[in-house]
This record gives sequence, C-alpha cells and structure tokens, in this order.
Amino acid sequence: MADVDFNIKEEMKKPHLLTGGTFACAGCNPVLGIRLTLIALGRNVIMVNSSGCMTLTATWPFTPYRIPWVHGAIENGGSVAAGILMGLKALKKDKDTHVVVYAGDGATYDIGLQSLSGMIHRREKIIYICYNNCQFANTGHQCTSATEKYARTTTTPPPIGNPLPRKNMAKMMAMGGADYCATACVSFPFDFIRKLRKAAKVEGSVFIDLLSPCEPGWLVKPHETIKSGKLMVESGMWPLYEIEKKKITINHKPEMIPVKEALKIQGRFKHLTEEQIGEIQETVIKEWERITNGRFWEAEEY
Repeated sequence: MADVDFNIKEEMKKPHLLTGGTFACAGCNPVLGIRLTLIALGRNVIMVNSSGCMTLTATWPFTPYRIPWVHGAIENGGSVAAGILMGLKALKKDKDTHVVVYAGDGATYDIGLQSLSGMIHRREKIIYICYNNCQFANTGHQCTSATEKYARTTTTPPPIGNPLPRKNMAKMMAMGGADYCATACVSFPFDFIRKLRKAAKVEGSVFIDLLSPCEPGWLVKPHETIKSGKLMVESGMWPLYEIEKKKITINHKPEMIPVKEALKIQGRFKHLTEEQIGEIQETVIKEWERITNGRFWEAEEY
C-alpha cells in the first residue's frame, strides 16, 4: 500500500492520545490496537466502544483518552456511530472528524451483527474495527462465532473444544456492501496503520477485522501475546488482506509454518489431538488455495 505514507520517526514525536493506567490485563493487545488506531487517525476521532473488555479502559470518572469516547451497549455500536455521524453532518463537521467503532468479536460477529449490517448497508462513512480476540473475553471467555474450531473456551471445554469453524466476517461485510474491508493483526502494526489511513480516505463504510491475542483467554504469557499473533499470521491461520470492489489483495505472504507451531504456544489448544491439528492444517491449506487461485468468493466448506 505504497499510496499511504508512514514515517516512524515522525510518528513517535506526536503525543499519545491514549495514556497508561487502564484496567486492562497485562499484555492486552486490544489496548495496543486502540493506540495504533489513534496513531493512524490522529486527534479528530470520536470513538464508540461497544460493551466489552475495552469498556474497562475508561471507568467513570477516569479516562485514559484524549479524544471523545462513547460507551454503547454491546448490540448497538453501528447505530450509535451512525447517530453521531448524523449529528456531525448537521453541524457540518463530518468532513473533519473520523467516527470509529471499536468493538469486540462478540459485539460484532454475534450480538451486534444487526446494527453493523445496517451501518454497512447504508454505506455510512464510519470505520468499524473489530478487536477480535476470538471469544467473549470480558464476561469469562465464552465461545463466539469468531472462535476457531477446536479452541477451548469456558462454554466449549476439552476434550472437543469449539465444534464449529469461525465466520469470515471481512468476506461477509464485503459481500454486504462495505466500501473497504480488511483483516489486520496487532502483531503487524505498520500494516494496520496503513490500512487505517487508507480507510480514512474512503467515502463510505469500512470494516477491519483486527486479530488481537488475549493473554487470559488464549492462555499465553503476557510477553508472548505479540508472538502468538505473528505465529497465527505466519502459519496462514489469519491471512492479511484487503478487499476493494470485491477485489482481494494479499498484504503479507506468510511463511506457512506448520499450524502446530502457532497452536502449541496457546494453552487453549493444548488438548488437541494430532488428528485435530491435521484437520486444521488441511483447512488452512484449502483456504489459501481459494485466496490465491481466484476462488475467494466461493462458499466455504463446513
């Protein structure tokens, strides 16, 4: 994405718009995702946060944000953002302000899908970011439709784990009419920042699915959350791409290390058998065949 400039030395001179001292866990990647979002978009942001882990970043009367931050219910992030956008239009300030939804996968893939779908259908000029830690983390790490197959959650315990594959939300939103869709991972910050700056120029709806490893939910050590995200990408389990006008562009060619290397660092996959690992590996290979051979829009196997 050479059309988006980025100079790391200049970026580091700017003041942080998210301060320290939140109630988030040590090694929390969704908090890092917020920091990267504000580095990319700057001060003129109104952020809507659907109920979830990131609700804990701002607990009245304290806030770590140097931007306007709005807490919405878990099911209505897209609708709250649309209302804010209408207010900005009435004040003729919509051209200078980015309305951003920052919501977890439970609030995106499941409970909040209806308001997100409506936002996309109306082509609202809103950037919707799903900080995807593959579970309902804030309420005890329950399964969502973003949870990978066979992953352990509190509602899908071993020995089987989650029996269903995860949804492909970026693909769903692109098919639903989003003007720009992308996948990203906090372990690849420059890729995420460039996608955000490209999204900021889009006159329409944007959806970015941001893989955000979760220390307590993934059962990884706090200092290994970034590594776990990198392994998910390099194994091919989390492809990095963008979709514009139904055209898919791969942004990072993974090393395609065995999925076993990505799974073994995460305690939520500790119970897997060799047969289950082999099935996951086969699924990843098939997914990449669809992506690279022009078959991305085919129906996925379940």
